[in-house]
Amino acid sequence: MDTKAELRAHLKARREALSADSREIWSAAISGHLDHLCRNRRITRLGAFWPFGPEIDLRPAVTAHPDWLWFFPRVASTQPPRLVWGTEPLEKGHWGLLEPALAQHFLPPVQLLLVPGLAFDDEGHRIGYGRGFYDALLAKLPEDVLTVGVGFEVQMHLPVPVEPHDWPVQALLSERGFRLLRTEA
Repeated sequence: MDTKAELRAHLKARREALSADSREIWSAAISGHLDHLCRNRRITRLGAFWPFGPEIDLRPAVTAHPDWLWFFPRVASTQPPRLVWGTEPLEKGHWGLLEPALAQHFLPPVQLLLVPGLAFDDEGHRIGYGRGFYDALLAKLPEDVLTVGVGFEVQMHLPVPVEPHDWPVQALLSERGFRLLRTEA
């Protein structure tokens, strides 16, 4: 690919070509792996995201654990890219995404942050949608928050262009399971 925009278009088309049944089955498997990870580490405060188009669907994990505290992003500013975080209830926000109706945290008060992306490499670098929201967040997140790139296995282990402002995640989570990439703080 010549540009990041062309790479993003290719990765989106590749993900969109996955069958709805496969995405549903894999999303359920990912939710199961997330359940196991969180129970083993006693994690009950998570940063997540509602699905955008054919993206991984974390709703099975959210509905299976109403006793956990789930924080979701709300777009506070596009320039500079800034998210704020809150819990349910959710309402339609930027680009039709479901966002918290009330979001008051500039940094999500979580133990684990699930990070979306179009592709992830073996070092935890990702290519997202190109707006910089998660790179800006990852740069400011406390070191004790476990950052996990989450997606389907076909989105993992791919070459990703890395720029100085890109921040890697510490682990990857797909339907095949959880994989720690680097030692946590």
